[in-house]
Amino acid sequence: MAVAVLVTWTTMRGTPVDAWCYYGMDPANPYDPTRCFLYSPPVAQFMTAIQPLVSFEAFYTALRTIETIALALITGPAIGVVLLIPAVEIELNAANINLLLVAAVLLGFRYPWTWAFVILTKLTPGIGLLWFAVRREWRNFGIAAGLTVAIATMSFVAAPWMWGDYVGALAGAPDESPFKIWWRLPIAALVVIWGARSNHRWAMIVALFLAMPRWYFLSPVILVGLFPLVRFPRPLPIPRLSGFPVALRRPQTAAATSGTSVGRTVRAPSS
Repeated sequence: MAVAVLVTWTTMRGTPVDAWCYYGMDPANPYDPTRCFLYSPPVAQFMTAIQPLVSFEAFYTALRTIETIALALITGPAIGVVLLIPAVEIELNAANINLLLVAAVLLGFRYPWTWAFVILTKLTPGIGLLWFAVRREWRNFGIAAGLTVAIATMSFVAAPWMWGDYVGALAGAPDESPFKIWWRLPIAALVVIWGARSNHRWAMIVALFLAMPRWYFLSPVILVGLFPLVRFPRPLPIPRLSGFPVALRRPQTAAATSGTSVGRTVRAPSS
């Protein structure tokens, strides 16, 4: 019921500007510099097939719904607080795919094939595959890399020209932010390596955040992925005895806790 209310609330409000970047792609010229589509050719080919089937309203409503469900599964009961974070609100309003990336990375620990989605959409977060290499989980590495390569190969066979345009679009995309990917990506790699060696899975979420191709005001939404991986500090538990907090009771002496009573002498039993 709670998820249904959240889905209704998020899908009926705002302006899905990022969703239009995907849906509004020109199939004849996906990497038109006057537009904002910068995803890999497999995504362009997928969107080419989707456009005739669904309206833009249906597309962004579905995307927002999936993102909201992903957010609920990632954050659990904390979703009520998380929805008050500006980056989260902007993410759902714009109908981006960052929450789906977080979900794919979290699922990737068990189902490594989800990394294909991460690499074929944002590309640079693929540095996370170092996790499997450092830990010598070669089967998982092979599944993640193999599926990605297989999809990319089929896409290239279908439209080789599109890949050249894709590389050119990435190279020519302006980034006026001071937080350039060329210095963030090596830091992300170090974070992944450290996390893999020390078995800290939360490091993968931090690395995903660092490795995003561009940093925008909604980029911190990636960090909601820390909720299922990090034990956040909680108030100290206050045990209760007879309905009263222990802190409010008179402290016991060492004698009392050892089984003796204050003011009395414990005699040894007579033989």
